Amino acid sequence: MSSRARSASAKSGPSDKKRKTNPSPAIEVIEPTSVLSLPKDLLLNCLARISRLHYPTLSLVSKTFRSIIASPELYETRSRLNRTEKCLYLVLHFPFDTKTYCFTLYRQPNRKVTNESSGYLMVEIPSPYPGMVPAQRSTLVAVGSNIYKIGGSDSCGFQLFGSSSSFVSFLNCQSHTWHQTRSMQMDRSCSSTASLVDGKIYVAGGNKKDRSSNWVEVFDPKSQTWESVPNPRMQLYEWNEYAPRRVPKSISLEGKFYLFGDEFKVYNSEEGKWNYIEEGSLMHHAVGTNSSYCVIDDVLFVWHKYNGKFKWYDLKLNLWKELCGIEGLPDFEECKMVDLGGKMAVLWDVLDHTARYQENRIWCAEISLEKRDGGEIWGKVEWLDFVLRVHGSCTLSHTDVISASL
Repeated sequence: MSSRARSASAKSGPSDKKRKTNPSPAIEVIEPTSVLSLPKDLLLNCLARISRLHYPTLSLVSKTFRSIIASPELYETRSRLNRTEKCLYLVLHFPFDTKTYCFTLYRQPNRKVTNESSGYLMVEIPSPYPGMVPAQRSTLVAVGSNIYKIGGSDSCGFQLFGSSSSFVSFLNCQSHTWHQTRSMQMDRSCSSTASLVDGKIYVAGGNKKDRSSNWVEVFDPKSQTWESVPNPRMQLYEWNEYAPRRVPKSISLEGKFYLFGDEFKVYNSEEGKWNYIEEGSLMHHAVGTNSSYCVIDDVLFVWHKYNGKFKWYDLKLNLWKELCGIEGLPDFEECKMVDLGGKMAVLWDVLDHTARYQENRIWCAEISLEKRDGGEIWGKVEWLDFVLRVHGSCTLSHTDVISASL
């Protein structure tokens, strides 16, 4: 065989045949599926399972997320999946400022959780204007996912008695929008008191006409109507700019409306009449000027300023018992308490004189509660942290704390 033939044979050898008969297989590239490409129903079910504390952050992801988070369908899904939770709201009033500022608690994803930081923070929600007009300081009551703002004074100073109002509006906490509803039959100042009893709002006081047939009213959110309640004919003296005296306060307990003034009465809606609270009852100690109180799962809890202790009222035994096991809370001169879905939220403030501009730090703690054998209730501090910085002129006394179901 010639050298030329051998060369041609080498060029068409086995390697060349292999290339022709066994081509390299094509590599299939699979693109990742975007969350936003999921069906809306599936997105609803996913977001409904996430705590409401994360929604302010999730709403920043995209317009789609923001739209779903503000939709009624999301909260209907949360309710159906039994994912409804109590969410904390803070309403601030600054002296000599006619605006009202609203904040809600959320979990900050980029805030490192340490022994000194929990990752919780208060974030401002859109301005309530015009839903808060004309009154700045008002009585607040939560009904489901709505926070009702009742009557109040349009005075932006320190006086509790400015002009009164019959105006009523509510904040839809799902969409953070304000709506007006039916006005009351009587004008009331911010010294009125209100409590939710069996789904209805009972309002009393806030008006010097103690003997008026409308001194106590009840509002049905379903029918959006107001009705009068028989006047309790109590001995009551309200605040005025010259002589600070007792103002009426109220609680809802075991389906009854308890009203405290210079006298103590309870209204039974089934009977349609008022009864005196027994003289030997110790319940009235909960509503003193030096205490904070709230009702959680039909148990009345109180914090007394004079000894800094948390107690709860045993209605059957007519006894105040100390809340056991709470450790880690600092000393504070004043606090506010609210039901956080079977847990207790406690808020207090600390004035920071070292800041360039005097500022006030609002702190919050979440306390879980456990009933134990032997008639004791134990509390455990789940977390505590300062959640909001405000100007030093805004103290806890200018703050309303409330929780809504979402």
